[in-house]
Amino acid sequence: MLGVILALAFILILFIRSPWGQGIVVDKATNYVSGKTGTEVSIKRLFITFSGNIYLEDLYLEDTNGDTLVYSKNLEAGVAFAPLLTTGNINVTKLDWEGV
Repeated sequence: MLGVILALAFILILFIRSPWGQGIVVDKATNYVSGKTGTEVSIKRLFITFSGNIYLEDLYLEDTNGDTLVYSKNLEAGVAFAPLLTTGNINVTKLDWEGV
């Protein structure tokens, strides 16, 4: 049973890091944020690193007037997943932001 869980986790990580999986994850994330804010959002790459951090490349956020709100070359954040899953709180444990 443990082997099956580890194999599924490994397959999920490979899916997220593959170009095909990247396209699906990025489309879902940008469509969700764009729908909530009513503005343009684009991300070149979004994935979970092998150390468990979230990595964003070429993040672009626009405000409601069409002006650039945020552009970031690279953003890596460590997020504690246990509180996120249990309470919905986001706890950032690491933040490395380049090219803001």
